[in-house]
Amino acid sequence: MASVRLTQMRMNYFLITIAAIGICTLLYIQGELGLKGIGTSVLALFGTFLGATLAFRLNEQKEEAETARKKREALNRALFVLIRQHNAIIQLKRDMDACPNDFHLAFNMPALKPPSYADLFQHVADLEFLIDSGNPNILFKLTIEQERFHQAIDSIRIRNEFYVNEVQPQLAATGMNGKRVTLEDAEALLGERIFGGAMNGAIHAKKHLNDSNDSIPKVLEELRTEAKELFPGHKFLDYQNSNN
Repeated sequence: MASVRLTQMRMNYFLITIAAIGICTLLYIQGELGLKGIGTSVLALFGTFLGATLAFRLNEQKEEAETARKKREALNRALFVLIRQHNAIIQLKRDMDACPNDFHLAFNMPALKPPSYADLFQHVADLEFLIDSGNPNILFKLTIEQERFHQAIDSIRIRNEFYVNEVQPQLAATGMNGKRVTLEDAEALLGERIFGGAMNGAIHAKKHLNDSNDSIPKVLEELRTEAKELFPGHKFLDYQNSNN
């Protein structure tokens, strides 16, 4: 865009210069303008053209620097969101990893309500310049990672709501609270809907958390690599995953 404006400006000054030379030539032929006057006019015109070109170049460089700064900030914001998302997944995953098996996970893991994490989302519009980068697919991967993260959070919320509203009342009604029962006994006492819903909810939540835990660090590293290639010499957020 800037190069188009520069070309248009040069064309305008070229036409003005041709017109000015034509006028000076006509005045010289008519004896109304001497060689000294022509030289002064040409120098003035050249100076104006040179000054305008330099001013345009300076303004163009400022615009490019500002655009680059905004792109670097957008990349660092995206990295920061991924880091926070992974930290949230780690915290939730620790509670699940403390359960020795799926049965224990379904019926003994407390229904702790996680934050909504509504602020943890990628500003995709600010990252559209990645489409023209050497790795345009990274933008698509970021959107997938965004959806996977919130799907993991929603799976925890759904499991917890079912556990509080359906499982706990049935556990109390059957007298199972605080007792050791086998998987078969639990299924028989709770019924297929409650038992199956509790098991499926826990298993699905665990799978979503594990998937997100595995994929976020990969996308984060890929994005950081692309950021370093786009802006070598600049600093971008780094993150060492100590969970694995």
